[in-house]
Amino acid sequence: MPQPRPWTVETIMAKTKARKRRRSSDVSEAEQSSTGKKIRKRQDNEQRHVKKQLDDNSLFGQLMKQAGYVLMADDTPNQINVDQSVFQKELIKAIKRHHEYPEVIEEFTMALQNHLEDPVRLKYSLLQTVTSPDCDSARGSSQDSMIKVLLGIDLLQPRIANILLEKLPEFTEGEEVFDHSDAVNIPHLIMNQFRWLDHIVKSKELVDKMFEVIGITSVAIQREIITCIPEVVEDCHHSEVATQLKEILQQGSQVTVPILDALVNLNLRPELVAEIRLTVLQMLPSADFDDLPVIVKFILQSVTPTDALEVINDVRSNLDFPGNMSAMPTTSPQDRHRNRSSTDTSKGIEVLTLDAIRSAIRFQKCIAEGWMKSIESVSGATEHKVIDVFVLLILHSNGNRRKIVESLVRNKIRCGHFNEELLHTTFSGHTQVVREYFTSVLSLAEILLRSPEPPVASFGCALYKQAFIYFDLYCQQEIVGALVTHIGSGYAGEVDSSLDILSDLVESRPNAMAPFAVFIKGVLDYLDNLSTSQIRKVFWMLSNLAFRNNQDVSLIQDDMHMVIRKQLSSNSSKYKRIGVIGAIAIIHNMAYHGNVETESGDLSESLTTSSIENNNYKQVISLLELVRSSSSKMPESSALFFDELAAIVQKGEMDPKVQKCINESILSDFQDDFVVDIGPEKTNSDAIPIEMMFNLEEGDTEEGIVVNLMPLLQKSEKQSFKANLAGKDKQDERHISPICLSPHFRLLRICEEIEHKGNLEGIDALLGCPIYMFSKDYVDKMDSLTRPEKEMMCTAAFLTLNWFREIINAFASQTDSEMKGKVLSRLQNITEVQQVLEKCLAATPGYVPPLANFDSDEVSVNLLPGQPSTSGVNTKKGRKAKSKKTNLDKENANNTCTQSQLNVTTNTQPDKTSALKDTTTEIDKSSIELSQYRAYFRELDISVFKILNCGLVTKAVLDTDMHTKETTVLQIQPPQLEFLLEDLSGKLDHALIASASKRRTFLKTKTDKNTGFSHLDQYSSVDIAKKTIKLLPALCDHLESASGFFQALMADNDGLIDGPGMHTDEAQLIARCFHLLLQSLNSLFSWCGFVMSENRSLLKNALSILTSRIKATGTTQVTIHELLKQSFQYLENFSSSVTHIKSAVTLMKLLSALNERNGQDDFTEKLATLSESLLKREWFSLDGQKEKGSKFNEHLQLLIKMYVSYSADTLAAIENLATVGVTQLINADQTGCSETYPTLTRNSFPSFYRLMLIELVDVVKKFPIMKSSDSDQVKVQRLIRWDLAIKILYVLVSLIKVFDGRVNLASILKYGRMFVEIFVRQCMPMLDNIFRHHREDVQGLLKNLQQSTRTLQHMCSHTKVLKDVSLTNHVPPLKKCLEVFVYRVKAMLAMHKCHDAFWIGNLKNRDLQGEEILSQVSRRDDDESEDEDMPDDDDDDDSDVTMEEESVASNEADVQGGDHENELSEVY
Repeated sequence: MPQPRPWTVETIMAKTKARKRRRSSDVSEAEQSSTGKKIRKRQDNEQRHVKKQLDDNSLFGQLMKQAGYVLMADDTPNQINVDQSVFQKELIKAIKRHHEYPEVIEEFTMALQNHLEDPVRLKYSLLQTVTSPDCDSARGSSQDSMIKVLLGIDLLQPRIANILLEKLPEFTEGEEVFDHSDAVNIPHLIMNQFRWLDHIVKSKELVDKMFEVIGITSVAIQREIITCIPEVVEDCHHSEVATQLKEILQQGSQVTVPILDALVNLNLRPELVAEIRLTVLQMLPSADFDDLPVIVKFILQSVTPTDALEVINDVRSNLDFPGNMSAMPTTSPQDRHRNRSSTDTSKGIEVLTLDAIRSAIRFQKCIAEGWMKSIESVSGATEHKVIDVFVLLILHSNGNRRKIVESLVRNKIRCGHFNEELLHTTFSGHTQVVREYFTSVLSLAEILLRSPEPPVASFGCALYKQAFIYFDLYCQQEIVGALVTHIGSGYAGEVDSSLDILSDLVESRPNAMAPFAVFIKGVLDYLDNLSTSQIRKVFWMLSNLAFRNNQDVSLIQDDMHMVIRKQLSSNSSKYKRIGVIGAIAIIHNMAYHGNVETESGDLSESLTTSSIENNNYKQVISLLELVRSSSSKMPESSALFFDELAAIVQKGEMDPKVQKCINESILSDFQDDFVVDIGPEKTNSDAIPIEMMFNLEEGDTEEGIVVNLMPLLQKSEKQSFKANLAGKDKQDERHISPICLSPHFRLLRICEEIEHKGNLEGIDALLGCPIYMFSKDYVDKMDSLTRPEKEMMCTAAFLTLNWFREIINAFASQTDSEMKGKVLSRLQNITEVQQVLEKCLAATPGYVPPLANFDSDEVSVNLLPGQPSTSGVNTKKGRKAKSKKTNLDKENANNTCTQSQLNVTTNTQPDKTSALKDTTTEIDKSSIELSQYRAYFRELDISVFKILNCGLVTKAVLDTDMHTKETTVLQIQPPQLEFLLEDLSGKLDHALIASASKRRTFLKTKTDKNTGFSHLDQYSSVDIAKKTIKLLPALCDHLESASGFFQALMADNDGLIDGPGMHTDEAQLIARCFHLLLQSLNSLFSWCGFVMSENRSLLKNALSILTSRIKATGTTQVTIHELLKQSFQYLENFSSSVTHIKSAVTLMKLLSALNERNGQDDFTEKLATLSESLLKREWFSLDGQKEKGSKFNEHLQLLIKMYVSYSADTLAAIENLATVGVTQLINADQTGCSETYPTLTRNSFPSFYRLMLIELVDVVKKFPIMKSSDSDQVKVQRLIRWDLAIKILYVLVSLIKVFDGRVNLASILKYGRMFVEIFVRQCMPMLDNIFRHHREDVQGLLKNLQQSTRTLQHMCSHTKVLKDVSLTNHVPPLKKCLEVFVYRVKAMLAMHKCHDAFWIGNLKNRDLQGEEILSQVSRRDDDESEDEDMPDDDDDDDSDVTMEEESVASNEADVQGGDHENELSEVY
């Protein structure tokens, strides 16, 4: 066995080295193994990628690979190994170093074209390129597409662009290019390659190629190409491209939107923009609805201040939104879904279009002003569109234009251009769009509702209603809250309007209003601030919601019961009246049974269908008894109870069971209280004897019944006097007051009508029965009576009249001949008693009549006009009574009885009464006008006017054997006709609101203005119009009779209007009837409701009646225009029968109303001719004197306005009046008149002068503004019109030298300034445009105007000398206007480089006659120290303009005069 070798140092060292070598060898092997794995993995990846690379051996493939771009095969994105900028540099270097350069470019692009033939490779050539993982310097994980990178190389760009564009026609619309899951729009990708390129090599050729391709591609590809064009075109080619796009646009293609988008991105000349805009405007009417937002946006973006109005007018006339598409009938769920989608789309388009308009309005001031002027210039209701409402809402939403928009809307409503039909169309068809502007809608409605003008307030009401009907719950809550806020405003008109809106909504949409009942309930806390009619509306709404609604509203019921019982228990007549009204409202709704089909009601058929529950029936009866008992001690409250109960019974909605209970108690109570049997003649212990009067029953006068009026009146006076002595707390017994006679009878006869279907034979004895009254002979002895006795006679006369009026209300509708005869007799009795009453009132100054309308507020106890004051009530606020009458006034005021409105003072001071009679001005009967006492008469029902249809009525009188004893023929006489027509005219004026109604007043000085229309207010205006149309034949009969009367008189007088017989009492009476007939017709045809489409049939019926008077035609085959024409002709014939100017003016208003209904200008020439003929007539008053005074001048103003405004040439008409008429007046003496126009006198000249100035300003305001497209001939014609207007202004200004009255000065200072302002605003831009070609014409026009401005300057100086504050207020704005005019002319001349046409000088201060005002020279030294510290007073002079050719001498004189005056320099 061998021995081991010994371990030496060398051995150990050797082993150590060997071990280290082995260890390092192991490490290196491990490293080599790991590195080998990485290399193998990389090789595997390379092998895998190599497999997906495209094997392209073409020059294109080689160069691309050499530059670092890897073309992939299959469905794999291309890959780039370097950054795209590096690739571009390498590829350019490779191409340029190629031995066949530049031919290699052609070979490269051909290979690229072959590569793109593969659809998959085309797709990935257009998509982004993937950056290789080995590239660390690239800009991102993905880079631009291969095509875009190649387009970035200038050498290749043109050829590659052509290749791409030539591939576009290969794709058709709807074709699926790739059958892959990630299919891509290839044409869109192709066009995206041209966007955001750093440089376009041949822009012109590229754009031409694009336009070439447009003609052979589909619409979708055309849109892509057109949208891309602004990205590649150079600035120098923008105009040419725009022209080509305009040609494509004119072809009516489907690429309107992309073309407009492209045009917006081009920098174009203003002239070219205007041409393109004109093309787009011509396309607007036929444009697709979906394209409207883009079209409107383009048009408004290209507007300039000079052509804004013209463009917006075109946009407005051609832009319209479709109606309510959701209202289209559908037959299947698919159709409904399709219609709903279509509606939603249309609403979205509308919103986008309005957004475009809103953006333009917000950022361009001229757009907003243009829309305002465009809407303002619309002259008819039929010409307004829904877009007008939308634009106004947009303008109103901008806070800085709210006031202007509100003013414009009010003016449009006044003119009748905005109506409820337009609102209905807007809200019903475009609810979603209007909802976007709810804030503006609510704000505008609030402002309009507060207007004092009834038409404006009515439009605000309609705005509230439409918004509530079509908007959502949130908006409805806001609307109800706003209306309740209006109720708390305290203004009667505003409160009435808001309550009317709520009442209509409660009636038409009770379920929608039920959630907001708590809002209305809060009004109960503020009943003290409401009138009686307003309180009735509140209680009606609450009771309707509380007792006729299915929702749980028990809380409201309890609150109402508590409030009403509290009010009924009060001793105050005011609160008891509130309790009565509220209780009746609850009874009405608790006992509601629905409408009865027949007009009079059919109780017998309804009895079996009573639906009221026993519990509710007991509550109704209990409440009725409570009201009756609580009001029995107060006659006014008791009478109100009868009237209120009669009103709800008349509606025919009372449950039959409750109705029967009311019927049983009414008849017996009336007989017991007011009717007695005719017995032996009574002996009177009182001073005034009593007689049985006005008996229409023939036969034995000792049998029958009589109304016990006078005894009841005397008894009531005594009871009231005793009650006052005993105190109100001791009034325990029931008080039967004669003021309850008429209300109680009204309830009785209405119950009788309901029960017997309108037949009143059961109570016909009351029609002809007599009445206990004071003797007529006693009226002549009134001077010897005491004050209480006089007042008792006045009260008896009032009560008798009211009884007869209620009798007529009851029996006017009866068809029996005998009853008709008695009704006519009662009409005669009314006129007789009215004559007696006038005598009584004349002898009893300061008398306050008894109440007759108990549902109104407390009638003012102020003395009526025309009567001297004898009470302590001051007729004017802030003015104290004279001290010597103070004690007597207090005593008379304290002696007034509040219960019966009678003066029950003891007759202890006859001396004072006689003394008062001596000191008081004697009142003549003629000074008493019963129309001033209208509030104290019972209201006539609208059915009363059926009497007008009565012809001859034969009344047979029978003897004891029931044989005809005699026959009497009755016919309505002129006094009775006047009585009926006066009431009818007042009713129509109240119910039928015209577009030009009088303003409502916020003052509370006329609380009885609407008193006496309670029954009328229960009908809608449509119902009143229908009833009036039925009266038209009778009205025409009476109108023709009155006309025939005057024609006969004029024939007897050889055509003289003021001949014998024209001023007799009979002629005056007929003239008043003639005027009332015309006034009634005017109220009917001026009704604003006729503009509504649903009321057009009513207008047609009315016109057919007028037409049938001259021509027998049917209503079906004649158009409304033809009916208007014939009706106008019929009414025009009455102009020859007019004898007083008041009737003439009313006739002209009526004819003008027909002209407005026509909507065309067919009648304007006739109106102008007729107005002129009326101005050429000499007018006389009823007493035969020549007409004069303020009323006459007021009528003249209307005739002048119609003559001038309706003339074919307004300027010619004004010139005719100013030159012919006024010249003749100047040549006449002081009391003379114009020969051509006898109405033109020195007294009436201010009316003529003012109207001529107003119409002159109006006509120049309507001069069309110059358009850029106007021809030179059109501009010259407008220049001629302006020159004529300026000459007329100079004539009117010069007239001040002759007629220098204060009123005339005020007119010329005001309207002269307005004329100059309009000239600067409208005419000066036209002069700027035509000055270069018509220099002499412009120069002459300015010279003519300068003559007027100099005279206006002299007027300013003259006004300052007069020291009239009202006149000097006009001076500062006029001075400012004249200075603006001067500098505006200077700017025009400077623009045309005509500076030498201006001279500088000073004007002297002169008066109207041209004389120098020397007083200012003398004050120069005194004011010099003050002038050093203060600027010159502009009121002393004014700048003026003089053209170069003007006389130099006059200017030099002006300059020399200026050295001595403190004046401003004048610019020449």
